[in-house]
Amino acid sequence: MQLFLPCSLPLKYAPPGRRRGFDLQLFAGEEKTQPATPHRRQEARRKGQVFHSVEFNAAATLLAVGLTVFLALPFWGYELLTLSRELFLLAPGDFTPAGVYSLGLYLLAHFGLLVAPVLAAALASALLAGYLQVGFIFSLEPVALRLDRLNPVSGFQRLFSRRSLTTLVRNLAKLLLVSWVAFSSLRGAYTFFPQLPLMGLEGFLTFCRSLTFRLLWQSGLAILVLALLDYAYQRWEYEQSLRMSQQEVKEELKQNEGSPEVRSRIRERQRQLARARMLHRVPEADVVITNPTHYAIALKYEAGRMAAPEVVAKGAGRVAERIKRIAWEHGVSVVENKPLAQALYRAVEVGESIPAAFYRAVAEVLAYVYRQKGLL
Repeated sequence: MQLFLPCSLPLKYAPPGRRRGFDLQLFAGEEKTQPATPHRRQEARRKGQVFHSVEFNAAATLLAVGLTVFLALPFWGYELLTLSRELFLLAPGDFTPAGVYSLGLYLLAHFGLLVAPVLAAALASALLAGYLQVGFIFSLEPVALRLDRLNPVSGFQRLFSRRSLTTLVRNLAKLLLVSWVAFSSLRGAYTFFPQLPLMGLEGFLTFCRSLTFRLLWQSGLAILVLALLDYAYQRWEYEQSLRMSQQEVKEELKQNEGSPEVRSRIRERQRQLARARMLHRVPEADVVITNPTHYAIALKYEAGRMAAPEVVAKGAGRVAERIKRIAWEHGVSVVENKPLAQALYRAVEVGESIPAAFYRAVAEVLAYVYRQKGLL
């Protein structure tokens, strides 16, 4: 049976047992099961995507402000008392336009003096809490203009997303907890409210200080617990947002290793490590044959264990100078033989035994060294 559709190619009917279909897994995104790589973390930090807890900042700010108010209450009482006395001593003739202007500036300066410690404590605590969480970071990408933020559909989706719902529940829980703590603190103090007019200024300030201290430690403890829970949740959520699929890890590794700069740094690092291992073996050598200025080849021979002498280190230029200096420092004989040094440098690599063509010349050098050391 053959079906024909308008403006299409003919489709052949397939029996149920041979019916073909699409694998829906091909359209599904690969699950992100791998932890973020250091490169991924650096890129996220460069874009301003860092882990931080707003509740931790709020708790630090509240505790700092509360402690500042508790410590500043005596100072505030003294300033308010002084200001009240000065206002009562004003004469009617002082209320001229110029006098009112001067009085306004005077009151504004005193108000700023009273509020400045609180503002300074709030600012310093917020900056310190942020620095302790993410360190110093400067990025304009979070505040850059993005057209997708102006899309009402995307905004509606963000408004009713799981993240927004979690934030709403967390804020309601925080509000209920702080309200309950504040009510519990004030419940035992409302009986003193009718007596406040009889306490005088000093008694009123003492009562306010005691009440502030009670509110501070009880609400501060509650908010600190919330901040720690939020800190743990935000860290988990941040780590989840940075997770990568196996394909992403492979692509990143391929991209980084494919960069010419990265390959050059890797090769340079490998050369440095190989050179360090080579120079570390120079003290084991029996002799260093030199050019004398351009080449240096360190040879080692153990009779009965080696079929022929082995090159443990070789170098030209500055590396040759280092080989000779290490040999002198460790008492290894340095012999000048220009033709032999040049030939060995070109023919033998580090870790290889010398070819048979060099046996006689190297044997003469070793015999000379052994005679110098009294071994022959």
